[in-house]
Amino acid sequence: MNSPRGLASRSLETSDGGTYEAVASEYYDECAHPTCADFRAASALYLTRLFDLELPTGRVADIGCGRSLLVDFNVRDLVLVDKSRGMLLHNSTSYEQRALDVERQEFGEREFDWIFAILGDPYNSPSAWGNIARALKAGAQCVFIVPALQWAQKFRSVEDKERVGFARFLTLNGDTVFLPSLIVDLDSQIEMISAVGLSLDAVDHVSVGQLPAIKSDKISGVLMESDHLLDVYRVRKIIAP
Repeated sequence: MNSPRGLASRSLETSDGGTYEAVASEYYDECAHPTCADFRAASALYLTRLFDLELPTGRVADIGCGRSLLVDFNVRDLVLVDKSRGMLLHNSTSYEQRALDVERQEFGEREFDWIFAILGDPYNSPSAWGNIARALKAGAQCVFIVPALQWAQKFRSVEDKERVGFARFLTLNGDTVFLPSLIVDLDSQIEMISAVGLSLDAVDHVSVGQLPAIKSDKISGVLMESDHLLDVYRVRKIIAP
C-alpha cells in the first residue's frame, strides 16, 4: 500500500467512521491494498472451514460488513450492517442493509441467531460489544474475527510510521489515512466480552501457512508460516444481560 510517486501526502486521522468513505471505493483493490486482501482471504478460509463443520441458520447479521463474504455462503436471512454507505454499495440491494454505527447505535434487540464481525477491529470496543449482546437472541452466537495480536505487535514494533490503535492506509490519491484498529490481548478481550453478559466459547486462529500465497510484505516480512494471521473469538449469549 504505497503512495503513488510524485504526489504530496497528507494525513487524515479519525476515531469515527467518516474517513472510511475515503477508502471505500478502493479498499478491495488487491494491488493497492494487498494487506487487506490477505486478511480477507484468511477470513474466507476460516468461514469455509466453519460452514463446512456447522451451518449457521436463522437470522444472521454481518456487521461492519463491507463487501460481505457471507453472501458467498448462501445465507438466506442476512442483514448487512455498516456505518459507511460507500462500503454498503459493494453489495447487492437484494439483502437488507442498515447504515449505522454499531458502536453508537443499536442494530437489533434479541433479533439475531448469529452475528458475524469479519475483520471487526475498527469497532472492537465495549460499546460495540454491548450492542452485539443486545442484538443476540438467548443462546445465539457471535463470530468475531480480527487481525492477530501476534501480527499487530510484530508489525507495529518495526514500522515507525504506524500508530497504536490505528491502521494506516495509503490511498491511490496519495493521502495517508489512519483508521481505528483495536486489537487487544486475550485478557482484555475476555473482559470486554464478559462485561456485557456474553461467554467466550473458543478462540481459534488462521496461520500464515494456511494461505496458498501472501501478497503483502507487511505480513510476509514479519511473520513465519506458523504465526497467527487472524484471531477468532467464538462467543455465545447464555442469558440476556
